[in-house]
Amino acid sequence: MTDLELSQLYTEFSDGRVPNEQDFNAGRMFTLLEDPFCIWCNFHAPQEEAVPETNRYENLKVRTDRHVRDEWIKDQFSRVFFINVQTDADRFTQTLAAMARGEEAIVNAALWNLKEHVYGSANLLVRSNDKSSRFGNYYYSIYQFKRAHDLKEHYALQVSLLSQLLGQIQQVQPANTRVFLKGQFVDVAYADHAERLNQELAFWNNIRLGKARPEAHKPPKAAAAPWRVYANKLMVQTKDLVMLPHLNREMRQCLKINGLFNTDDVAHASLEKLQGILEEPFATETYYNARAYLHNKPIWRKKGCFPPPEKKYNLYFDFEATETFTKDNQAFVYLIGIWDKEEDKYVSFVAKTPEEEINIFEDFYNYIKDFKNTALYHWTEYEVRKMRKLAGAFPDHAAHLNALCDLCFDLKVSVNDAFYLPAPSFSLKAAAPVFGFNWRQDDCGAMDSMVYFTNWLKTGDQHLLDKILMYNEDDCKGMLVLENALKQAEVLDPEGL
Repeated sequence: MTDLELSQLYTEFSDGRVPNEQDFNAGRMFTLLEDPFCIWCNFHAPQEEAVPETNRYENLKVRTDRHVRDEWIKDQFSRVFFINVQTDADRFTQTLAAMARGEEAIVNAALWNLKEHVYGSANLLVRSNDKSSRFGNYYYSIYQFKRAHDLKEHYALQVSLLSQLLGQIQQVQPANTRVFLKGQFVDVAYADHAERLNQELAFWNNIRLGKARPEAHKPPKAAAAPWRVYANKLMVQTKDLVMLPHLNREMRQCLKINGLFNTDDVAHASLEKLQGILEEPFATETYYNARAYLHNKPIWRKKGCFPPPEKKYNLYFDFEATETFTKDNQAFVYLIGIWDKEEDKYVSFVAKTPEEEINIFEDFYNYIKDFKNTALYHWTEYEVRKMRKLAGAFPDHAAHLNALCDLCFDLKVSVNDAFYLPAPSFSLKAAAPVFGFNWRQDDCGAMDSMVYFTNWLKTGDQHLLDKILMYNEDDCKGMLVLENALKQAEVLDPEGL
C-alpha cells in the first residue's frame, strides 16, 4: 500500500479529525450499559458542573494489567510491533502503517470510524494468512485482555465493536475476538453480538442527540465522575423517583405512567392509589419513604427494633481490605478500626502483610475489656462473615474470632427494620449525611484506600496511612453519629400521617 493510499485510508476513517466528546469510545461500553446518565451529562449537563475525580484504584489496575499483558505478548510472539506515540492521530497513523506492512502482531492499536462517531483501542492485533484483506494476503483479528474470571456482557460488546471497526478498516470481518481472562480465554463471535451492539450504539446516539435521557443511580453515586457531584445534587433538587429505596426501573416507570413523577407526587398520593400501582410491600414502602422526604423526618416502620441494646462498653468497628489488583498482592484485611464510645477515641490495628492479618484480629480481641458487657456495632454483615471465614481457616484462633462475632450487632438491620428514612438507601454513606454527618475527605473512599495502602507499603509515606485511618475513623464514627441522631430525632407515627 502506497503512502498516498494510507493517507486516503486515514482520511476515510478519521473524517478529517481526531476523536472528541461527540464520539463513542469502545472502552466506555460498561458506562453505556451501567451508567448511561453519566454519558447524558457529557452532552447535556452544564460543563462547569463537572468535578474531576481521580480513580486511583482503576489507574493502578490499568498500569499493572498493561505490564503483565506486555510481558506475555513478548513471550508469545517473536515479532511484535509496539505502538508508543504521544498523539491520537499518530497512533492511528502508525496502526494503519503497521497493518499495511503486515506486522505479525501489533500492540496498542487504534481503530477508528469517526464518520460513524465510534473508535477504540485494541490490546493486540494478530495476523492470520488464510484470508485476504485490503492490505494483502492476510488479515488481523483481536486479542483483548481482562482481569475478570468470567466474560462479562460489556466485555463481549466492547470487543465486538472493536472487531466491527477492524472489519471496516481491513474489509474483512474477523469471525471471533479472543478475550483472555484469569486462567482461561474465550472466543467471542461477532455474529452473536452484532444485533445487540447496534442497539446499544443507537441508544448512545439517541442520548447524544437528546432523544433519550437515561435514569441516574441513587445518590451518593448517582453517576460516575466527573458528574457524580452534579448528578447527586440534581436527583435531590428534582426529587427524582430514584431517591426512593427498593424500587427498580420498571416500578418507577409504572409510577410515571400513573402521573407520579417525583417524591412529592408520591407523598401526596394515597396509599390506596399506590397499592393499585405497585405490589406489596413496595407500595407501602414507597408511600412512607416519600412521606419521610416530604416532612424531612424519619417515620416509624416498626417500634421496638431501635435503639440497639446498649452495654457498659460500646465499640463501633469497620474493616478495610485489599483486593488482588496487583500481580504481587493477596486479598486480606489490613485495617481494623474502632470508635470507642466510652473512651471517645479512635483505635486502629494495621497489618502490613497477609501473614499479619490474623494478628490484628487478636489485637481486636485483646482490646475487649469485658466480654459480658461489651457490644460491637457494625454496618452490614461483611465484618461478621469475614471473621467466621477466618475462624474456619485458623482453627487455633477460632474461639477468639467466634467470641467477637457473638458480640456483634448489625446497625443497618436495626435502622432498616425500625424506620422509613428520607434517604435513597440504607447504606451508611446515604443515611448518615441526612442527619448531618459527612466524611472529611473527598479523595479517599474504600477503593482509594486500597491504593493508598499499597503505596504506603512501597514508600513508607505516613501521610498515605493517615488518609486511610481518617477515612476508616469516619466510617466508624458515622455509625455512632447516626445512631445518636435517630435517638434524638422526632420520629413520626405512620398512623398520624
